[in-house]
Amino acid sequence: MTERLDIKNAVDSVKIVDTHEHLMKESDRLKMQADPLLVFLPHYLSSDLVSSGMTLDDLNKIRSVDTPLEDRWQSFISYWKKVENTGYAQAIKIAVNDLYEIDGFDSDAWKPLKEAMGKRLRPGFHKWVLKTKSGIEISINDSLFTTDVDRDLQVPVMRFDNYALPLSRDDLSELSARTRIPIHSMDDLLEALETEFAGTAKQIVGVKIGLAYQRTLDFEKVKYAEAEEVFNAIYRTRTFARKEVMPYPGRPIGTYTPQGIAFDQAKPLQDYVVHRIIQLAERYGLPVQIHTGIQEGNENILTNSNPTLLTDLVRHYKRVKFDVFHAGYPYFRELAVLAKNFPNVYPDLCWVHIVSPAAARAILSEWLDLIPSNKILAFGGDYRFVEGVYGHAVLARGNVVSVLEEKVSRREIDLKQVPYLASRLLRENARDLYSLNI
Repeated sequence: MTERLDIKNAVDSVKIVDTHEHLMKESDRLKMQADPLLVFLPHYLSSDLVSSGMTLDDLNKIRSVDTPLEDRWQSFISYWKKVENTGYAQAIKIAVNDLYEIDGFDSDAWKPLKEAMGKRLRPGFHKWVLKTKSGIEISINDSLFTTDVDRDLQVPVMRFDNYALPLSRDDLSELSARTRIPIHSMDDLLEALETEFAGTAKQIVGVKIGLAYQRTLDFEKVKYAEAEEVFNAIYRTRTFARKEVMPYPGRPIGTYTPQGIAFDQAKPLQDYVVHRIIQLAERYGLPVQIHTGIQEGNENILTNSNPTLLTDLVRHYKRVKFDVFHAGYPYFRELAVLAKNFPNVYPDLCWVHIVSPAAARAILSEWLDLIPSNKILAFGGDYRFVEGVYGHAVLARGNVVSVLEEKVSRREIDLKQVPYLASRLLRENARDLYSLNI
């Protein structure tokens, strides 16, 4: 009993460096209604609801504040029991219990929950949840294509994926608008990318690549001429008018439909640009986060995101440190071997404690047998709303306690190692990887 208390105290005392969030700014959250279905269902639990049989139309209806919450809540409750067992639901239950003192969901819970959320929704709310309640010192925030985050709580990473994904002239025009560099050639595209990267590098702590949602992670080393050929095909596309009304003879008016190339046709350009992004990360000394494994939402192609597809990439860029996300789940063993073999691969359990708390414990235990402890990243909340981060942090700390307790009891580690391991897993590894001055 004393050993368990010592382990729990060691873990609970760590001020977490959270490797991955998608949090909105507090000022934006304060503009939202205190509506639990609006706040809690932008992702994760909503995917479980769809998996259990809820239609997308019904999901959109229960998220819409155009209908009274009481009515939407009854539709939600009819599915809640089907998903209450999942890790996503566990995180929400922990959050509403600890932050709003609501013990479980029933048909009448909507009213006290809405009232409790409304009372808390004031300046300082994010700091209270993240720092005071969750014990998170700083979060690394992925706000997609902006660095505008709450700097007292977060530091940003930046995505440059959009430079790899143009399919039409309209896409090129949008990229051009970001840097005010006209894009008429492959060289222009790369100049625009490098200009935005250079202007952003000092504001960010890393680069995020999230392309596994759209395509395979097999980023081949292609020649410039192959990428340029794709660019030229894109540039040759035209924009056509769709005739809808003709108020005057010979004077059609209507909307315009951009015509582009097929997504699969663009792979050589995508591959070339991803290599250039990683080369720029190397130039500026920034780590690269890569999404692998399970994808959020429904009906995704899981095999696109197997972390072993990154092998050639991590072998080629040995000076770049890769933060490989989501334990590659369910390919966590493949990622473990990749991390064991390559000094520049850092396996990250972000998101996984809520995907399956049991799987996260098993993965962490196995990783500690396989991988040097200075490389494992044990927590990233991966939420858009702070309540989810809190629930996830509670699950993650509990999992770290359970794993370390089991290893001490089996004499695989000594009790005196626990404070070092807890600090490494939840704080110091991420701090060192991202060169954070904390």
